[in-house]
Amino acid sequence: MQHRQIFSALLAGTVFTFATQAVAAQDAPTDKLDEQEGTPNPAGADDNIAPDQSGTIVVTGSRIRGAAVASDVITLGQEAIIAAGQVDLGEAIRSLPQNFGGGQNPGVGSGGGLINNNINSGSHANLRGIGPDATLTLLNGHRLPYDSAFGGVDISAVPLAALNRIEVVPDGASALYGSDAVAGVVNVILRSDFDGVATSAQIGASTDGGYFRQQADIVGGKTWNGGGFLVAYDFAHNSEIRARKRSYATSLDPNATLYPSLSRHAVTFAAHQRLTDNVVAKVDALYARRKSRTESRTATTQFSIEPETETYTIAPSIEINLGSDWQVKLLGVFGRDRTYYSTTTTPVAGTARVANGCYCNGVTAFDAGTEGPLFALGGGSARLAIGGGFRNNSLDYTQLVNGTPSDAFDVTRRSRYAYGEFYLPFVSSDLNVPGIDRLSLSAAIRYEDYPGLDQLATPRLGLIYAPISELTLRASWARSFKAPTLYQQYIPYEAILLPGTAFGNVSSTSTVFYTAGGNPDVEPEHASSWTGGFELRPQFLEGLTVSATYYDIRYRDRVVRPIAGSIAAAFRNPGFATLIDFSPTASELAELIAGAQIGLQNFSGRAYDPANVIAFIDNRNVNVAAQTIRGIDARLSWNGKLGVGTLGLDLDASWLESSQLLTDELPVVQLSGTVFNPPKFRLRAAANYRTDRFMLTTALNFTGALKDQRFAIERRIEPSATVDVGASYDIIAGSGRDAGLSVSLTINNLFNDKPELFQTTGPTDTPYDSTNFSPIGRFVAIAIRQHW
Repeated sequence: MQHRQIFSALLAGTVFTFATQAVAAQDAPTDKLDEQEGTPNPAGADDNIAPDQSGTIVVTGSRIRGAAVASDVITLGQEAIIAAGQVDLGEAIRSLPQNFGGGQNPGVGSGGGLINNNINSGSHANLRGIGPDATLTLLNGHRLPYDSAFGGVDISAVPLAALNRIEVVPDGASALYGSDAVAGVVNVILRSDFDGVATSAQIGASTDGGYFRQQADIVGGKTWNGGGFLVAYDFAHNSEIRARKRSYATSLDPNATLYPSLSRHAVTFAAHQRLTDNVVAKVDALYARRKSRTESRTATTQFSIEPETETYTIAPSIEINLGSDWQVKLLGVFGRDRTYYSTTTTPVAGTARVANGCYCNGVTAFDAGTEGPLFALGGGSARLAIGGGFRNNSLDYTQLVNGTPSDAFDVTRRSRYAYGEFYLPFVSSDLNVPGIDRLSLSAAIRYEDYPGLDQLATPRLGLIYAPISELTLRASWARSFKAPTLYQQYIPYEAILLPGTAFGNVSSTSTVFYTAGGNPDVEPEHASSWTGGFELRPQFLEGLTVSATYYDIRYRDRVVRPIAGSIAAAFRNPGFATLIDFSPTASELAELIAGAQIGLQNFSGRAYDPANVIAFIDNRNVNVAAQTIRGIDARLSWNGKLGVGTLGLDLDASWLESSQLLTDELPVVQLSGTVFNPPKFRLRAAANYRTDRFMLTTALNFTGALKDQRFAIERRIEPSATVDVGASYDIIAGSGRDAGLSVSLTINNLFNDKPELFQTTGPTDTPYDSTNFSPIGRFVAIAIRQHW
């Protein structure tokens, strides 16, 4: 970029889901845990939630077997995902009202800021819209390597064919799982035991053109006395959606892509074997590869983005029963995720510029823990879980421009931790205590040591009280944290010298020193959260469940680039005064120049003299932002007999209020309900009717109104509602969730609702909010499944 272009850029203005709370039975014996899962799944969900490979239920939100979880737990079963016509876990998690589609997700276009930059068309969970890096994604309870730059995990890398269920805990859980769990935890739980071979295939397309999708998978497994294995392979490909195929995209070049072409291969392997009466060995392994392509154009330049991602993880573990119901678990994780990106910029006149390189992430971890009963209480055994371990996360970043090295760093963050969790069931239903049907308390704390970064302890408390068997009240309080991403810390920064006259200074010799980019000195982000809720299951109407949860998150020390818009405007705004140093020392500036990527870039028109620097604007990443996130999640579900079949009704709604404060001198900025942020209100209502061989489903997806406040005149983006329908028929009956042979038809967005247009800030920006709305339109697909 030439000097004039850089200078101009610096000064430019910025003129369902089928879900339910899951509460495990208290002190359930291990030989009957599959009968005491607690809350059954609602209509359309998987009715066969099974114990894990050692025969014990894994409940996300606790490390204690059989513990009741005080937080809300949302369950997405494999059968419900298939019934919705979804072919990967990314589509499933984006359908949750509690999740935001922004961040790293296919179809997210340009114009939404850095955090909504789609690097490789992965699929990241993003609970409450706080950011993919603030939602911890696990596979069978263990960590996976981060994906690309922003600290999220690609959930679409796990084949749907291998899934048992997804459990989502939208509550701070750093006391249990460590960093990243500020907004909550998404735990992908694989099927444990599977016999035979099952195949499925789906083919579909958008009725408006483009997005021709093909998907096929195969899963096979075998069980024997004491062990078993499962292996699943999934392939999916969709064609791109070009601007010329959509009437609302006329502002873009006709060949620009609104949705990338995407190909994915994924393999999952899981096995378990009982070595002795007291020892079980397990292994989970995952491999995935994904390619995508996106194009955009202006009158003078064409841009082509072609990333390729490869990820793999292997997680072996040993479980040892010590007797007296005590168990030791040893778990290791080794994973790598490599995004090889390539961006080609081709001007009409001139030489093409190719920027390519790798976001190469890695994780190596070891965890050892023990869990078991301590003493008897009225509601069962008091139980304890303690343990510890270490984790190394790495990021090797490289960039080459036309084959010449440009940027690079290779860093590793190490952490050591120890944790403890208590579970105290004071009263159970068997005691017949007046006014107390059930009462339990849980407490957890985790100490984490990041050498050279921070040492911290995060506590968590949970309370469950049921005055009567039909009504359960629950509350939780927690502190959470998130370590800064390695990208936020170590991406190179620039040091730029600008003329002071551009900032209103009358002296022709004055200059302004400006930096932007990574900052190794940023520290962890911190949050405190509490929730309170209830679940009602009235006896007068069997199968009805009503629940609601209020949550409140105070998130501070958020790492941001403090000045997102015009530097000149911020210079004149008193609210930014605390972020600008008006008397920098020569030694401070010299140190910044020495650490800058390519030294000092002087655009002032005169020789650099630190005595002439009237201000230092540090726009590197810094811990300054504070966010407040609060709202209500509500659910209603009913399952019952209707004629020769069963009917299930589900309603899942979320109301969200979120805002951000950059400094005390600046006004509070509303986040929720504004473009490129979550809407204040989302809802998914679903109905499901099934007989022995036939199933009919329908769902309403509602997205609330948004405000576009980016320009002088505020504009309202109207609410959106889409309707999905589906039907399946078992030609050959099967057993459990696996039909012998079934066919299905799915129509998503039946009435072809389209995104509403808004004003853009650049010639290649997507002309609608691509974080909340999709260009796919009406999508029709047919599928066939066979269990051999």
